[in-house]
Amino acid sequence: MIIRMRTAFNVVFSAGIISLILISCMQEKPKEIKQEKKQSNLKTDTNQAFITFAFLNENKDSLVSLPVEDEKIKPELATHAIIENKVIPIIFSNTKLENQTSNGRQTSHNFANNGGSFFTFKEPVKQGDFALLVNQDFIDHNKVMSFIKKDKKTDEPTTSILSKKYNRKIAKSATIAELEDQSQIILTLFEVKNDSALAVLSYLHHDQLITLDFPAKYDEMSTWRVDDGGVFDFENLQVLSVFQSDKSIKIATVFWGAEGYNLNFYESTNGVFKSIAEAYGYSAPL
Repeated sequence: MIIRMRTAFNVVFSAGIISLILISCMQEKPKEIKQEKKQSNLKTDTNQAFITFAFLNENKDSLVSLPVEDEKIKPELATHAIIENKVIPIIFSNTKLENQTSNGRQTSHNFANNGGSFFTFKEPVKQGDFALLVNQDFIDHNKVMSFIKKDKKTDEPTTSILSKKYNRKIAKSATIAELEDQSQIILTLFEVKNDSALAVLSYLHHDQLITLDFPAKYDEMSTWRVDDGGVFDFENLQVLSVFQSDKSIKIATVFWGAEGYNLNFYESTNGVFKSIAEAYGYSAPL
């Protein structure tokens, strides 16, 4: 009798638990699947001149800052945008969150749906997709170095210097920009050693050589970027701006990949470029 009572109790208790679980599941809201994004990483020393990144809309009459993690960085404090060698005064409009109709991409086609700090220009802008947002302190201490984009084979004396410096054979080398003071910006791809791949961006002015290494483990699918096929496409790494101060050379670049782009701001120190600011934009095709 006691065994029967316990058995009946267990059945009723189990049924009650199952009912509670079913009711809970029915009341639970469906989970939202959010698109994974790589967050920007801004490393700028906020005690120095302010700098961050932005991209322009299709009409090129306004821009919006890219996301930054450092709460000390305040894009709305920027006073100028540097686009294609030009310093352009800007006016802060507003800051807003990304809206629900956004496709999650930081592109001109999705401009109005993005979140960030929005600005308009005080002067007409005819070209350029990206901008550096800076304050007056940056303008006062950094000279914008005008340059012309090039695509010509690097001369033999320079390739010889680079080959000896890295102790590697060169697969391809091209001058991708020439500055007003005859400085050159050179992109060099070295032959793969075992599974070690290497590309190098160089700034050359007379005997001054400053380098930026892009080392990677060779993979026939993805080496430097996702789905790059193991190929370093010279057209995917572009120089946006070059600056000179009393202490250093600074270069801003965009590096395109299959899913997005990286914006970097580099400063020279002891013959090499170090990244001091970086942002990422997601731009994969729909």
